[in-house]
Amino acid sequence: MKHFLNEPEKWVETDTLSRSLDLDISTVQRSVKKLHEKGILQRSQQNLDGGGYVFIYKIHSRNQIKNVILKIVQSWADRLGQELEQWENGG
Repeated sequence: MKHFLNEPEKWVETDTLSRSLDLDISTVQRSVKKLHEKGILQRSQQNLDGGGYVFIYKIHSRNQIKNVILKIVQSWADRLGQELEQWENGG
């Protein structure tokens, strides 16, 4: 995340991240995929000249990330409220 936060406008390939962080490429790919699925990273397809493609990633705006986090926190609060209701009612 720090890599993306330091350069929020820069699109990055997973192999670049892998080399700069000294992590296995599959570890980086799993991580950025999860961050993309959670709405933290944007993903774009970059077509290669010789055929094929690679995905590139960059971080969403701070406002969008804030909204994702608030949604998660609200979900936790709702779930906690339901659990407390059940506990209070002896369930």
